[in-house]
Amino acid sequence: MFASDARLLLRLWLRAPRRIATAAPSGRAVCNALIDDATNTRARDGWVIELGAGTGPVTRQLLARGVGASRLLAVEANPALHARLCERFEPRVLACHDATDLPTLFDQRGIDRVAAVVSTLPILNMPIAAQRAILDGCFERAGTAASFTQITYLPGSPVRQHRLAEWGYRADVARFVWSNLPPSTIWRYRRA
Repeated sequence: MFASDARLLLRLWLRAPRRIATAAPSGRAVCNALIDDATNTRARDGWVIELGAGTGPVTRQLLARGVGASRLLAVEANPALHARLCERFEPRVLACHDATDLPTLFDQRGIDRVAAVVSTLPILNMPIAAQRAILDGCFERAGTAASFTQITYLPGSPVRQHRLAEWGYRADVARFVWSNLPPSTIWRYRRA
């Protein structure tokens, strides 16, 4: 982790804590837990989408674990964070875009099949319509084995279970990461 990344995230988080998910970059244990689904053999057919790329620790781990740049798209809506990402990664793997409008982005990039989604978005703080738009936008082009993994620092699913059921999705705990401060939970969303 770069000290300048921590300072940037803290500054942005202090300005808008409901729009920036965390005040510090994700650690290695969280990154690895978050991307397990995206790097397994079932996720080889299609694109891997990262939502809320921040300063890039998850992006870096996805690339290190074998997700090729030709099928990775790291999405970050905050211009300052996107600029930081542009200093570190190939422009073709990055997009400065709102995650509630993924179909437009996918059309622009020619993405027809999503294999996996990893998200560090502060989805809990988002309006219900935005939560649904994000899930629907991802799963609209997802293969049958595709999953959407989401980090949270609270015990429950950031998208409420009854809403997921209404929308045709289900959520399960994929993993607990006790070594993170604060401890985190990785949730896996799938079609019901």
